[in-house]
Amino acid sequence: MTKTMQQLVVACVALATALTPTASIAASADDLRDLVGARAAGGESELESRGWVSITGHQSGSASYTYWWNASRKQCVMVRTSDGRFAAISDVANGDCNQKSDNNNAAVAIGAVGAIALIAALASHKSGHHDDGKHYSDREQEADYERGYNDGIYNQPYHNYSRRDAYSAGYESGVRQRGHNTAYRDDHRWGGGYAPSVDVSDLNGARASGAENSLESRGFVRVDGFQSGGDGKGTIWWNGRTRQCLQAITVDGRVDSLSDIGSHRRCR
Repeated sequence: MTKTMQQLVVACVALATALTPTASIAASADDLRDLVGARAAGGESELESRGWVSITGHQSGSASYTYWWNASRKQCVMVRTSDGRFAAISDVANGDCNQKSDNNNAAVAIGAVGAIALIAALASHKSGHHDDGKHYSDREQEADYERGYNDGIYNQPYHNYSRRDAYSAGYESGVRQRGHNTAYRDDHRWGGGYAPSVDVSDLNGARASGAENSLESRGFVRVDGFQSGGDGKGTIWWNGRTRQCLQAITVDGRVDSLSDIGSHRRCR
């Protein structure tokens, strides 16, 4: 085994240790039970008064998750907020608060900067990204979940070569998180350039001739056409100003579907 591989193994073992809560440490969530049900604003103020600091957070479904670190206790808790109130508080791994565990000596093995960079690169998902709010205790499953999560959040192809459910779960979670992270964009997410995307949703179901005239008036140019099925006709429309590439399918003289396809050989 090369020195580089040895360093990587040490760092990954340290990461797995950091992601697994230590049973011998006294639970902090039990001391915070009185805050469950509190309004989020008041609960956050109370956490701060008790020495907790908000480190990071994310949205998942209809709930939000925040991770709080207590320096004196050297512990991390996760707060799940729903409908504006604290719904649950649980102890989680220190890695969820971007902290190293007490017995993490990866920095000694490969240097503090290198260890922190590697751990940060690998430990991108948090407990709250799991459906049950907990990291896997099995290191291989956790690694597969992490790989799937990264593939999903960075819009990479689904590649479950390990054939594990953990990868699938991670990929789904990553896709959901990507959706939350890019929710500021409109439905025409492939739009680009220096102008807002053009909304064409009102043209679905419209007569083909009227829809084509409307597309032209909104800055689109027909760049390609093709036959779609027996009675359908497809056309490709490009708007160089907004960088939108649309595909229209018409059946029986009406627009059956109009969708943003992102790219096409004629869309440029």
